[in-house]
Amino acid sequence: MTGLRFSKLCCITHYDIAEFVIFFEYFLFFWSSILIVKFLSHFWRMFQRLQKKWGISGAQFWVIFVAFGLTGITTAFITRYITGWIGLSKETFWLWEVLVRIIMLLFGYQVVLLSYGALLGQWPFFWKYEKILLQKLGILKAEKSKSYLKTVNIAIFASGAGSNAANIIRYFKNRLDTKISLIVCNKPGAGVLEIAEKNGIPTLHIEKDRFTKGDAYLPELQKAGIDFVVLAGFLWKVSAALIAGYPNKIINIHPALLPKYGGKGMYGSKVHEAVIAAGEKESGITIHFVNEHYDEGATIFQATCTIDTADTPDQLAAKIHDLEYAHFPKQIDELLAKLAP
Repeated sequence: MTGLRFSKLCCITHYDIAEFVIFFEYFLFFWSSILIVKFLSHFWRMFQRLQKKWGISGAQFWVIFVAFGLTGITTAFITRYITGWIGLSKETFWLWEVLVRIIMLLFGYQVVLLSYGALLGQWPFFWKYEKILLQKLGILKAEKSKSYLKTVNIAIFASGAGSNAANIIRYFKNRLDTKISLIVCNKPGAGVLEIAEKNGIPTLHIEKDRFTKGDAYLPELQKAGIDFVVLAGFLWKVSAALIAGYPNKIINIHPALLPKYGGKGMYGSKVHEAVIAAGEKESGITIHFVNEHYDEGATIFQATCTIDTADTPDQLAAKIHDLEYAHFPKQIDELLAKLAP
């Protein structure tokens, strides 16, 4: 009788232990799942903070992340190869191996990182990264600006086909420091809107009354984070509100050598017709800041072309377009570099 009771007690105890083990397994699974979610959430927020700090897109961030990973793997492989090639082994004085690894970390890693950056189309980012590293080590003199990875967001204002806009977009494509973030247009169905769609750039359609007499769409521009405005074939006069919102940060390109052949109504073929009718021997482009008056802002850059006696307005226009394509994006780039804090 006593043996039977003991046997039952053992069975009950074994059953209770099995239940406890199952419960404990579920408990561990539950809390480990929470910890994993928190861990992933922490890293995701860290990635988002880095992306915001660097001023880059999500796609660019992951390309850069992959480049760092590949650099670490490649540097480790090269270091192992070098130590084997020069005959370092377990029996070798340990200091030599440490020195090789330090040299690879200080120099080899950086070379590999820049190489992957160039191959993956992210050279500007990694070159600036290396410059900041050298500045922290005291090898290079520190620059005034600490926001070395901040992206300058540009809004292009255009009214027509958008050939200049397309050229600017192409020039700054895949750049980390400069981004065409918005296309502003006053004409529904304009060709520049199709260019924006093909390149995945948001657009903003504007109406004249609000632009010239109202807030000039400053809230929308500020919401899009616009830092700089480029007029590329935009025919409306820029309002005082927009100029006040972006002082010395609005530029335009004019298809003639200002101060000649500028002012109200002087745009497109009208300019070329006037230049040829006046018997000019040369024409060109003027890139200038925008103020309250048509084509009177301070000149930034001019380039010229000769006018042959047989040139028609269309032929002159073709020469002017060549100058615009060759110089406008580059001058924007150089100007932004000068204006950087």
